[in-house]
Amino acid sequence: MNRYKLLTAAAAIFLAACAGPSSYNPTPWWTIHETAFKSLKPGISTKEDVRRQIGVPLTESHFPRLNEDAWEYRYLEGTTIVMLAYLYFDPNGVLKSYEQRLDPAFTGGFALP
Repeated sequence: MNRYKLLTAAAAIFLAACAGPSSYNPTPWWTIHETAFKSLKPGISTKEDVRRQIGVPLTESHFPRLNEDAWEYRYLEGTTIVMLAYLYFDPNGVLKSYEQRLDPAFTGGFALP
């Protein structure tokens, strides 16, 4: 690799590092507890309600064939059990359903149904 390419690569890495934090900051999972999900009502709760009650999701996905959005949250059940919650929204942003399960990253690599 010649010197010009090396300096260009170093400059690109430096600029990327200086760009600052991304604007996407999910709510820290250890601050979310199972009680945050208790008041959600499919058919009534909206995306805005969920963001206000629970916070920013870990991931947001869109499924065109199903015509729905899915948000993923990691949270604590009790004081030590790490869980995942998946919330599904219709095209109008209204909660359709949600499911909760053990987080496989914290339970030995598999999730129980």
